[in-house]
Amino acid sequence: MGRIRRHPRRMQLEAWFDGEAPDGLAEHLHSCASCFSHLQTLSRIRAGVRHGLGEVTTARPPVLGGTGLGGTEPVSTGPSVPATTRAGRLVLVAAGAAALVVAGVTVGLRPRPVHGTLSAASGSLPASVTHRGTGAPGAAGATSSKNPASAPVVPDGPPSPSGRRTQRAGRSSGAVSPVVGAALELAVIVPAQGPDSADATEVTQAVRQAVADANATGGVGHAPVGLTVVSADDTGALAALSSEPAVVVGGFGAPAPAGVPWMLPADPWATGPGVVAAELTPQAAGERLGQDLIHRGQSGTVGIIEGTGPDTALATGLAAVVPTTTVQAPADGACLPAVSALEQQGVVAVAVAGSPALSTSCVSALGALSWSPPGGVLVAPSAAYGGVASAGVVGGTDVFTVLGLPWPESSSAGAARFRRELPGVTSYRALVSFAAVEMAVEVARQAGSVSLSSVASRSWRNDLFDYQGTTNDGAQVVQASASGWASAP
Repeated sequence: MGRIRRHPRRMQLEAWFDGEAPDGLAEHLHSCASCFSHLQTLSRIRAGVRHGLGEVTTARPPVLGGTGLGGTEPVSTGPSVPATTRAGRLVLVAAGAAALVVAGVTVGLRPRPVHGTLSAASGSLPASVTHRGTGAPGAAGATSSKNPASAPVVPDGPPSPSGRRTQRAGRSSGAVSPVVGAALELAVIVPAQGPDSADATEVTQAVRQAVADANATGGVGHAPVGLTVVSADDTGALAALSSEPAVVVGGFGAPAPAGVPWMLPADPWATGPGVVAAELTPQAAGERLGQDLIHRGQSGTVGIIEGTGPDTALATGLAAVVPTTTVQAPADGACLPAVSALEQQGVVAVAVAGSPALSTSCVSALGALSWSPPGGVLVAPSAAYGGVASAGVVGGTDVFTVLGLPWPESSSAGAARFRRELPGVTSYRALVSFAAVEMAVEVARQAGSVSLSSVASRSWRNDLFDYQGTTNDGAQVVQASASGWASAP
Protein backbone atom coordinates (compact mmCIF):
# COMPACT_ATOMS: atom_id res chain seq x y z
CA MET A 1 0.00 0.00 0.00
CA GLY A 2 1.41 3.41 -0.98
CA ARG A 3 2.65 6.20 1.19
CA ILE A 4 0.16 8.56 2.75
CA ARG A 5 -0.36 12.04 1.41
CA ARG A 6 -2.02 14.86 3.33
CA HIS A 7 -4.40 12.52 5.17
CA PRO A 8 -4.51 8.72 4.90
CA ARG A 9 -7.39 7.11 3.07
CA ARG A 10 -9.84 5.05 5.11
CA MET A 11 -8.39 1.80 3.77
CA GLN A 12 -4.91 2.92 4.84
CA LEU A 13 -6.18 3.50 8.37
CA GLU A 14 -7.89 0.09 8.36
CA ALA A 15 -4.60 -1.48 7.31
CA TRP A 16 -3.22 -0.36 10.67
CA PHE A 17 -5.05 -3.24 12.34
CA ASP A 18 -3.54 -5.79 9.93
CA GLY A 19 0.02 -4.65 10.53
CA GLU A 20 0.28 -3.38 6.95
CA ALA A 21 0.02 0.36 7.47
CA PRO A 22 1.84 2.58 4.94
CA ASP A 23 5.13 4.23 5.80
CA GLY A 24 4.72 7.39 7.81
CA LEU A 25 1.27 6.59 9.22
CA ALA A 26 2.47 6.42 12.84
CA GLU A 27 4.13 9.82 12.56
CA HIS A 28 1.04 11.29 10.91
CA LEU A 29 -1.24 9.96 13.68
CA HIS A 30 0.96 11.57 16.30
CA SER A 31 0.29 15.00 14.80
CA CYS A 32 -3.25 14.71 13.41
CA ALA A 33 -6.04 14.60 15.98
CA SER A 34 -8.70 14.10 13.28
CA CYS A 35 -7.12 10.93 11.87
CA PHE A 36 -6.34 9.70 15.35
CA SER A 37 -10.00 10.12 16.35
CA HIS A 38 -11.08 8.18 13.25
CA LEU A 39 -8.65 5.38 14.17
CA GLN A 40 -10.23 5.24 17.63
CA THR A 41 -13.69 4.93 16.12
CA LEU A 42 -12.54 2.04 13.92
CA SER A 43 -10.95 0.40 16.95
CA ARG A 44 -14.17 0.59 18.96
CA ILE A 45 -16.24 -0.86 16.12
CA ARG A 46 -13.78 -3.71 15.59
CA ALA A 47 -13.67 -4.45 19.32
CA GLY A 48 -17.45 -4.68 19.43
CA VAL A 49 -17.58 -6.95 16.37
CA ARG A 50 -14.81 -9.19 17.73
CA HIS A 51 -16.60 -9.47 21.04
CA GLY A 52 -19.88 -10.39 19.39
CA LEU A 53 -18.60 -12.66 16.59
CA GLY A 54 -15.48 -14.20 18.12
CA GLU A 55 -12.99 -12.81 15.60
CA VAL A 56 -9.36 -13.63 16.35
CA THR A 57 -6.62 -11.12 15.64
CA THR A 58 -3.61 -12.98 14.28
CA ALA A 59 -1.06 -10.19 14.07
CA ARG A 60 0.04 -7.33 16.26
CA PRO A 61 -0.15 -3.99 14.46
CA PRO A 62 2.84 -1.69 14.65
CA VAL A 63 3.32 0.35 17.81
CA LEU A 64 2.80 4.08 17.72
CA GLY A 65 6.00 5.94 18.50
CA GLY A 66 9.62 5.95 17.50
CA THR A 67 10.75 6.73 13.99
CA GLY A 68 9.30 3.85 12.03
CA LEU A 69 6.89 0.92 12.04
CA GLY A 70 7.56 -2.47 13.51
CA GLY A 71 6.67 -5.82 12.00
CA THR A 72 3.81 -8.10 12.97
CA GLU A 73 4.03 -10.81 15.58
CA PRO A 74 1.66 -13.73 16.16
CA VAL A 75 -0.72 -13.49 19.08
CA SER A 76 -3.62 -15.62 20.22
CA THR A 77 -6.39 -13.63 21.88
CA GLY A 78 -9.28 -16.05 21.95
CA PRO A 79 -10.63 -19.44 20.85
CA SER A 80 -8.88 -21.22 18.02
CA VAL A 81 -11.05 -20.24 15.05
CA PRO A 82 -9.96 -19.19 11.56
CA ALA A 83 -8.99 -15.55 11.24
CA THR A 84 -10.96 -13.45 8.82
CA THR A 85 -9.45 -12.07 5.64
CA ARG A 86 -9.05 -8.35 5.24
CA ALA A 87 -12.07 -8.20 2.96
CA GLY A 88 -14.05 -10.15 5.52
CA ARG A 89 -12.91 -7.79 8.24
CA LEU A 90 -14.04 -4.79 6.24
CA VAL A 91 -17.45 -6.41 5.90
CA LEU A 92 -17.51 -6.98 9.67
CA VAL A 93 -16.54 -3.36 10.32
CA ALA A 94 -19.32 -2.15 8.04
CA ALA A 95 -21.79 -4.55 9.62
CA GLY A 96 -20.75 -3.43 13.09
CA ALA A 97 -21.20 0.23 12.19
CA ALA A 98 -24.64 -0.48 10.75
CA ALA A 99 -25.61 -2.42 13.87
CA LEU A 100 -24.56 0.47 16.09
CA VAL A 101 -26.63 2.94 14.05
CA VAL A 102 -29.69 0.67 14.06
CA ALA A 103 -29.38 0.31 17.85
CA GLY A 104 -29.46 4.07 18.19
CA VAL A 105 -25.83 4.34 19.35
CA THR A 106 -23.73 7.14 17.95
CA VAL A 107 -20.36 5.96 16.68
CA GLY A 108 -17.73 7.62 18.84
CA LEU A 109 -19.48 6.93 22.15
CA ARG A 110 -18.39 3.76 23.94
CA PRO A 111 -20.90 1.71 25.97
CA ARG A 112 -20.60 2.11 29.76
CA PRO A 113 -18.81 -0.86 31.31
CA VAL A 114 -20.65 -3.34 33.48
CA HIS A 115 -20.22 -2.75 37.22
CA GLY A 116 -18.29 -5.34 39.22
CA THR A 117 -14.80 -6.79 39.26
CA LEU A 118 -12.70 -5.32 36.48
CA SER A 119 -11.73 -7.63 33.65
CA ALA A 120 -10.65 -7.44 30.05
CA ALA A 121 -13.27 -5.96 27.78
CA SER A 122 -13.27 -8.81 25.30
CA GLY A 123 -12.47 -12.43 26.02
CA SER A 124 -9.02 -13.38 27.18
CA LEU A 125 -6.31 -10.85 27.85
CA PRO A 126 -3.27 -10.29 25.67
CA ALA A 127 0.02 -11.66 26.91
CA SER A 128 1.75 -9.63 29.59
CA VAL A 129 3.83 -6.62 28.64
CA THR A 130 5.90 -5.11 31.45
CA HIS A 131 7.21 -1.57 31.00
CA ARG A 132 10.89 -1.53 31.88
CA GLY A 133 11.75 1.48 29.79
CA THR A 134 15.02 3.26 29.46
CA GLY A 135 13.48 6.42 28.10
CA ALA A 136 10.28 8.18 27.30
CA PRO A 137 7.35 6.20 25.85
CA GLY A 138 7.69 5.70 22.16
CA ALA A 139 11.47 5.90 22.13
CA ALA A 140 13.41 3.02 20.70
CA GLY A 141 14.01 0.47 23.42
CA ALA A 142 11.54 2.12 25.75
CA THR A 143 9.79 -1.13 26.60
CA SER A 144 10.59 -4.79 26.85
CA SER A 145 8.03 -7.56 26.70
CA LYS A 146 7.99 -10.74 28.69
CA ASN A 147 6.06 -12.15 25.76
CA PRO A 148 6.11 -10.44 22.36
CA ALA A 149 2.39 -11.04 21.87
CA SER A 150 0.97 -7.71 22.96
CA ALA A 151 -2.25 -5.91 22.23
CA PRO A 152 -2.82 -3.34 19.48
CA VAL A 153 -1.76 0.09 20.56
CA VAL A 154 -4.43 2.74 20.22
CA PRO A 155 -3.65 5.72 22.48
CA ASP A 156 -6.76 7.20 24.01
CA GLY A 157 -6.38 10.92 23.53
CA PRO A 158 -5.24 13.60 21.07
CA PRO A 159 -1.63 14.68 20.83
CA SER A 160 -0.33 17.09 23.47
CA PRO A 161 2.00 19.94 22.50
CA SER A 162 4.93 17.69 23.48
CA GLY A 163 3.73 14.93 21.16
CA ARG A 164 2.55 12.61 23.93
CA ARG A 165 -0.99 11.31 24.07
CA THR A 166 -3.18 12.35 26.95
CA GLN A 167 -5.93 10.47 28.78
CA ARG A 168 -9.50 11.52 28.26
CA ALA A 169 -10.21 10.99 31.95
CA GLY A 170 -8.23 12.28 34.90
CA ARG A 171 -9.84 15.67 35.31
CA SER A 172 -9.82 16.76 38.93
CA SER A 173 -13.41 17.98 38.91
CA GLY A 174 -14.30 15.67 41.79
CA ALA A 175 -16.93 13.62 40.01
CA VAL A 176 -16.09 10.02 39.20
CA SER A 177 -16.25 9.80 35.42
CA PRO A 178 -14.69 6.62 34.05
CA VAL A 179 -13.42 6.35 30.48
CA VAL A 180 -16.38 4.69 28.83
CA GLY A 181 -15.38 1.38 27.29
CA ALA A 182 -11.98 1.18 28.96
CA ALA A 183 -10.92 -2.30 30.02
CA LEU A 184 -9.38 -1.03 33.24
CA GLU A 185 -10.64 1.98 35.17
CA LEU A 186 -8.17 3.53 37.61
CA ALA A 187 -8.76 6.27 40.16
CA VAL A 188 -6.23 8.23 42.18
CA ILE A 189 -7.18 10.12 45.34
CA VAL A 190 -5.22 13.27 46.21
CA PRO A 191 -5.88 16.29 48.43
CA ALA A 192 -6.84 19.32 46.36
CA GLN A 193 -5.46 21.87 48.80
CA GLY A 194 -3.47 22.24 51.99
CA PRO A 195 0.17 21.55 52.91
CA ASP A 196 0.29 18.35 50.83
CA SER A 197 -0.91 19.95 47.58
CA ALA A 198 2.61 19.97 46.09
CA ASP A 199 2.90 16.24 46.76
CA ALA A 200 -0.57 15.78 45.26
CA THR A 201 0.50 17.53 42.05
CA GLU A 202 3.51 15.25 41.61
CA VAL A 203 1.41 12.16 42.40
CA THR A 204 -1.06 13.15 39.68
CA GLN A 205 1.78 13.71 37.21
CA ALA A 206 3.26 10.32 37.98
CA VAL A 207 -0.03 8.45 37.67
CA ARG A 208 -0.86 10.12 34.35
CA GLN A 209 2.57 9.18 33.00
CA ALA A 210 2.21 5.56 34.10
CA VAL A 211 -1.22 5.35 32.44
CA ALA A 212 0.22 6.83 29.25
CA ASP A 213 2.99 4.21 29.36
CA ALA A 214 0.42 1.44 29.78
CA ASN A 215 -1.64 2.66 26.83
CA ALA A 216 1.50 3.00 24.71
CA THR A 217 2.14 -0.72 25.29
CA GLY A 218 -1.33 -1.97 24.42
CA GLY A 219 -3.56 -0.97 27.31
CA VAL A 220 -5.49 -3.92 28.72
CA GLY A 221 -7.59 -6.30 26.67
CA HIS A 222 -7.21 -4.28 23.44
CA ALA A 223 -8.67 -1.20 25.18
CA PRO A 224 -7.16 1.84 26.86
CA VAL A 225 -6.64 2.21 30.58
CA GLY A 226 -8.84 4.99 31.99
CA LEU A 227 -7.97 7.36 34.82
CA THR A 228 -10.01 9.58 37.12
CA VAL A 229 -8.50 12.01 39.62
CA VAL A 230 -10.64 12.29 42.75
CA SER A 231 -10.28 15.00 45.37
CA ALA A 232 -9.70 13.64 48.86
CA ASP A 233 -11.99 16.44 50.09
CA ASP A 234 -14.93 15.43 47.88
CA THR A 235 -16.94 13.03 50.01
CA GLY A 236 -19.49 12.45 47.27
CA ALA A 237 -16.88 11.43 44.71
CA LEU A 238 -15.15 9.19 47.25
CA ALA A 239 -18.44 7.46 48.07
CA ALA A 240 -19.16 7.01 44.35
CA LEU A 241 -15.97 4.99 43.97
CA SER A 242 -17.63 2.16 45.87
CA SER A 243 -20.26 1.82 43.15
CA GLU A 244 -18.00 2.37 40.14
CA PRO A 245 -15.89 -0.38 38.52
CA ALA A 246 -12.63 1.32 39.47
CA VAL A 247 -9.33 0.35 41.07
CA VAL A 248 -7.71 2.98 43.30
CA VAL A 249 -3.98 3.35 42.67
CA GLY A 250 -1.45 5.17 44.84
CA GLY A 251 -2.61 8.53 46.09
CA PHE A 252 -3.31 9.58 49.66
CA GLY A 253 -5.39 11.81 51.88
CA ALA A 254 -8.53 9.71 52.44
CA PRO A 255 -9.55 6.38 53.99
CA ALA A 256 -9.84 3.34 51.74
CA PRO A 257 -13.22 3.35 49.92
CA ALA A 258 -15.37 0.37 50.90
CA GLY A 259 -15.39 -2.53 48.48
CA VAL A 260 -12.78 -1.09 46.11
CA PRO A 261 -9.29 -2.55 45.51
CA TRP A 262 -6.56 -0.07 46.45
CA MET A 263 -3.16 -0.83 44.98
CA LEU A 264 -0.13 0.53 46.85
CA PRO A 265 -1.60 3.57 48.62
CA ALA A 266 1.03 6.28 49.09
CA ASP A 267 -0.05 6.42 52.72
CA PRO A 268 1.70 4.31 55.38
CA TRP A 269 -1.46 4.16 57.51
CA ALA A 270 -3.94 3.10 54.81
CA THR A 271 -5.65 -0.16 55.73
CA GLY A 272 -8.72 -2.07 54.62
CA PRO A 273 -9.86 -5.42 53.25
CA GLY A 274 -9.04 -4.40 49.66
CA VAL A 275 -5.69 -2.70 50.30
CA VAL A 276 -2.44 -4.05 48.85
CA ALA A 277 -0.10 -2.03 51.04
CA ALA A 278 3.06 -0.35 49.80
CA GLU A 279 4.56 -0.25 53.30
CA LEU A 280 4.95 -2.77 56.07
CA THR A 281 2.75 -2.29 59.10
CA PRO A 282 4.47 -0.49 61.99
CA GLN A 283 4.69 -3.80 63.86
CA ALA A 284 6.28 -5.61 60.90
CA ALA A 285 8.65 -2.67 60.42
CA GLY A 286 9.67 -2.95 64.08
CA GLU A 287 10.48 -6.62 63.64
CA ARG A 288 12.55 -5.87 60.53
CA LEU A 289 14.46 -3.08 62.28
CA GLY A 290 15.18 -5.37 65.23
CA GLN A 291 16.52 -8.05 62.89
CA ASP A 292 18.65 -5.44 61.16
CA LEU A 293 20.17 -4.40 64.50
CA ILE A 294 21.21 -7.99 65.11
CA HIS A 295 22.57 -8.23 61.57
CA ARG A 296 24.67 -5.11 62.20
CA GLY A 297 26.13 -6.73 65.31
CA GLN A 298 24.40 -4.37 67.75
CA SER A 299 23.45 -6.20 70.94
CA GLY A 300 21.82 -4.71 73.99
CA THR A 301 18.58 -3.03 74.98
CA VAL A 302 16.67 -0.75 72.63
CA GLY A 303 15.11 2.28 74.28
CA ILE A 304 11.63 3.04 72.95
CA ILE A 305 10.03 6.48 73.14
CA GLU A 306 6.33 5.78 72.87
CA GLY A 307 3.83 8.33 71.66
CA THR A 308 0.30 7.84 70.37
CA GLY A 309 -1.33 6.68 67.16
CA PRO A 310 -0.89 3.66 64.89
CA ASP A 311 2.91 3.83 64.96
CA THR A 312 3.02 2.72 68.59
CA ALA A 313 2.91 -0.84 67.19
CA LEU A 314 6.57 -0.35 66.20
CA ALA A 315 7.35 -1.07 69.88
CA THR A 316 5.51 -4.40 69.73
CA GLY A 317 7.51 -5.50 66.69
CA LEU A 318 10.85 -4.55 68.23
CA ALA A 319 10.01 -6.28 71.52
CA ALA A 320 9.41 -9.51 69.61
CA VAL A 321 13.02 -9.53 68.39
CA VAL A 322 15.26 -7.60 70.79
CA PRO A 323 15.17 -6.58 74.49
CA THR A 324 13.50 -3.18 74.97
CA THR A 325 12.76 -0.59 77.60
CA THR A 326 10.05 2.04 77.17
CA VAL A 327 9.59 5.66 78.24
CA GLN A 328 6.53 7.72 77.44
CA ALA A 329 6.87 10.81 75.27
CA PRO A 330 5.71 14.02 76.99
CA ALA A 331 2.20 15.12 76.05
CA ASP A 332 3.57 18.28 74.41
CA GLY A 333 5.75 16.19 72.09
CA ALA A 334 9.03 17.63 73.40
CA CYS A 335 11.39 14.67 73.26
CA LEU A 336 14.43 15.96 75.15
CA PRO A 337 13.53 14.54 78.62
CA ALA A 338 12.79 11.07 77.16
CA VAL A 339 16.01 11.02 75.14
CA SER A 340 18.01 12.15 78.18
CA ALA A 341 16.52 9.34 80.27
CA LEU A 342 17.46 6.72 77.69
CA GLU A 343 21.00 8.08 77.38
CA GLN A 344 21.46 7.56 81.12
CA GLN A 345 20.31 3.94 80.73
CA GLY A 346 22.95 3.33 78.04
CA VAL A 347 20.60 1.82 75.44
CA VAL A 348 22.10 0.54 72.20
CA ALA A 349 19.51 2.31 70.01
CA VAL A 350 16.58 4.68 70.34
CA ALA A 351 13.28 3.80 68.68
CA VAL A 352 10.46 6.29 68.23
CA ALA A 353 7.06 4.60 68.29
CA GLY A 354 4.98 7.61 67.42
CA SER A 355 4.11 10.22 64.84
CA PRO A 356 6.51 11.76 62.28
CA ALA A 357 6.46 14.96 64.35
CA LEU A 358 7.61 13.03 67.41
CA SER A 359 10.37 11.37 65.36
CA THR A 360 11.60 14.78 64.20
CA SER A 361 11.57 16.09 67.76
CA CYS A 362 13.53 13.10 69.06
CA VAL A 363 16.17 13.30 66.32
CA SER A 364 16.63 16.99 67.13
CA ALA A 365 16.93 16.15 70.85
CA LEU A 366 19.71 13.66 70.11
CA GLY A 367 21.56 16.42 68.28
CA ALA A 368 21.05 18.83 71.15
CA LEU A 369 22.62 16.27 73.54
CA SER A 370 25.37 15.41 71.04
CA TRP A 371 24.51 11.76 71.62
CA SER A 372 24.64 9.16 68.87
CA PRO A 373 23.57 5.72 70.11
CA PRO A 374 25.63 3.00 68.38
CA GLY A 375 22.58 1.35 66.83
CA GLY A 376 21.12 4.66 65.66
CA VAL A 377 17.53 5.89 65.75
CA LEU A 378 14.76 3.59 64.56
CA VAL A 379 11.55 5.15 63.23
CA ALA A 380 8.32 3.98 61.58
CA PRO A 381 7.84 4.20 57.78
CA SER A 382 5.55 7.21 58.28
CA ALA A 383 8.60 9.24 59.34
CA ALA A 384 9.93 9.07 55.78
CA TYR A 385 6.58 10.33 54.46
CA GLY A 386 6.67 13.06 57.11
CA GLY A 387 10.00 14.42 55.91
CA VAL A 388 12.33 13.40 58.73
CA ALA A 389 15.26 13.07 56.32
CA SER A 390 14.45 16.19 54.31
CA ALA A 391 14.15 18.20 57.52
CA GLY A 392 17.83 17.51 58.11
CA VAL A 393 19.36 14.85 60.30
CA VAL A 394 21.96 16.02 62.79
CA GLY A 395 25.44 15.00 61.72
CA GLY A 396 26.62 11.75 63.27
CA THR A 397 23.09 10.52 63.97
CA ASP A 398 22.12 7.42 61.98
CA VAL A 399 18.36 7.15 61.39
CA PHE A 400 16.80 3.95 60.01
CA THR A 401 13.37 2.91 58.82
CA VAL A 402 11.83 0.39 56.40
CA LEU A 403 10.42 1.43 53.00
CA GLY A 404 8.51 -0.73 50.57
CA LEU A 405 9.86 0.87 47.37
CA PRO A 406 13.09 2.67 46.42
CA TRP A 407 13.47 6.34 47.24
CA PRO A 408 13.14 8.50 44.07
CA GLU A 409 16.70 9.82 44.34
CA SER A 410 18.28 6.48 45.20
CA SER A 411 20.65 4.58 42.92
CA SER A 412 18.23 1.71 42.16
CA ALA A 413 17.35 0.93 38.55
CA GLY A 414 13.66 1.58 39.17
CA ALA A 415 14.30 4.99 40.72
CA ALA A 416 16.57 5.91 37.81
CA ARG A 417 13.82 4.96 35.34
CA PHE A 418 11.30 6.98 37.32
CA ARG A 419 13.57 10.04 37.17
CA ARG A 420 13.99 9.67 33.40
CA GLU A 421 10.25 9.50 32.84
CA LEU A 422 9.40 12.29 35.30
CA PRO A 423 12.31 14.73 35.48
CA GLY A 424 12.15 16.98 38.50
CA VAL A 425 9.60 14.85 40.38
CA THR A 426 11.11 13.94 43.75
CA SER A 427 8.08 12.88 45.80
CA TYR A 428 8.22 9.37 47.24
CA ARG A 429 4.44 9.34 47.16
CA ALA A 430 4.64 10.01 43.41
CA LEU A 431 6.99 7.05 42.88
CA VAL A 432 4.72 4.76 44.90
CA SER A 433 1.70 5.90 42.87
CA PHE A 434 3.59 5.39 39.59
CA ALA A 435 4.43 1.82 40.66
CA ALA A 436 0.80 1.26 41.73
CA VAL A 437 -0.42 1.88 38.18
CA GLU A 438 2.21 -0.46 36.75
CA MET A 439 1.22 -3.19 39.19
CA ALA A 440 -2.53 -2.78 38.58
CA VAL A 441 -2.04 -2.95 34.82
CA GLU A 442 0.17 -6.03 35.12
CA VAL A 443 -2.38 -7.77 37.35
CA ALA A 444 -5.18 -6.99 34.87
CA ARG A 445 -3.13 -8.26 31.95
CA GLN A 446 -2.09 -11.50 33.59
CA ALA A 447 -4.92 -12.38 35.97
CA GLY A 448 -7.83 -10.88 34.02
CA SER A 449 -9.11 -8.76 36.90
CA VAL A 450 -7.82 -6.60 39.73
CA SER A 451 -8.88 -7.76 43.18
CA LEU A 452 -7.18 -8.87 46.36
CA SER A 453 -7.61 -12.51 45.35
CA SER A 454 -6.12 -11.98 41.88
CA VAL A 455 -3.10 -10.23 43.39
CA ALA A 456 -2.69 -12.97 46.00
CA SER A 457 -2.56 -15.68 43.34
CA ARG A 458 0.81 -14.76 41.77
CA SER A 459 4.12 -12.96 42.10
CA TRP A 460 4.47 -9.38 40.81
CA ARG A 461 7.89 -7.93 40.14
CA ASN A 462 9.60 -5.20 38.20
CA ASP A 463 12.41 -2.76 38.97
CA LEU A 464 10.21 -0.83 41.41
CA PHE A 465 8.27 -3.49 43.32
CA ASP A 466 8.62 -7.11 44.39
CA TYR A 467 5.50 -8.85 45.71
CA GLN A 468 4.76 -12.45 46.52
CA GLY A 469 1.01 -12.21 46.30
CA THR A 470 0.06 -9.34 48.57
CA THR A 471 3.27 -9.57 50.62
CA ASN A 472 5.87 -6.90 49.88
CA ASP A 473 9.14 -8.85 49.56
CA GLY A 474 10.91 -5.72 48.31
CA ALA A 475 10.70 -3.79 51.60
CA GLN A 476 14.19 -2.80 52.75
CA VAL A 477 15.83 -1.15 55.74
CA VAL A 478 16.96 2.30 54.61
CA GLN A 479 19.05 5.01 56.20
CA ALA A 480 18.48 8.75 56.13
CA SER A 481 20.97 10.67 54.00
CA ALA A 482 21.41 14.11 52.49
CA SER A 483 19.43 13.00 49.40
CA GLY A 484 16.62 11.23 51.23
CA TRP A 485 16.74 7.54 52.13
CA ALA A 486 19.25 5.03 50.80
CA SER A 487 19.66 1.29 51.33
CA ALA A 488 21.34 0.70 54.65
CA PRO A 489 24.86 -0.79 54.45
